[in-house]
Amino acid sequence: MTDREKKSMTWAGALLLGAAAFRFLLVAPAPAEAPLGDRPSITDSLLEAGDAAVEEKERRSRPFAPGETIDPNVAGDEELDRLPGVGPARALQIVQDREANGPFRTMEDLARVSGIGPASVERLRPFLRLDLAVAGSAAARRGRGGERPAGPAPRGATGSDAPVDINGATAAELQAIPGIGPVIAERIVAYRTENGPFRKVDELMEVAGVGEKTLARIAPLVTARR
Repeated sequence: MTDREKKSMTWAGALLLGAAAFRFLLVAPAPAEAPLGDRPSITDSLLEAGDAAVEEKERRSRPFAPGETIDPNVAGDEELDRLPGVGPARALQIVQDREANGPFRTMEDLARVSGIGPASVERLRPFLRLDLAVAGSAAARRGRGGERPAGPAPRGATGSDAPVDINGATAAELQAIPGIGPVIAERIVAYRTENGPFRKVDELMEVAGVGEKTLARIAPLVTARR
């Protein structure tokens, strides 16, 4: 075989290989769908978490309406965080203090919370109110000496074993639940009026101002009868 023939055969082989490769690329099957394609992506989960964080921040930073006040003996940490100069850490400290030491009987009692002095109490006074009946009831449940009476802790907001029905309670009755102030109580009533009764307690998260911490705190005290 001459050199010319060898070269011709080499070029022919190369052309055949190229044509085969080109044909394979044209008719190659599409890649299989990712095995986790039917599950929520990490991006979607991060976006949902981000949206929840933004909504919580908006609830915590919502300004007070003219004349609006909250009761530090029943408000949750999200509501207390709305107070000027308080912040999330101090709001949680207020909740923890009243749970450990009993209700605030006077505005000045707030000064027992670390970081809140007389000047802070005066700054917060226009945004606060104290329902002495609620404070007295809470103190009575704790018993003498700052301890709870012997036996199981009461489940209901008023000291009874019966949980509060969020589908039948009035706004005033809802306010007796620790962590539910007048604004949230009215929103709960408005939500069920517009959307129908709650099918389960977890649906309270659909109400603006009710976050995971608030729900966890009040869940043992309420029920959703239909």
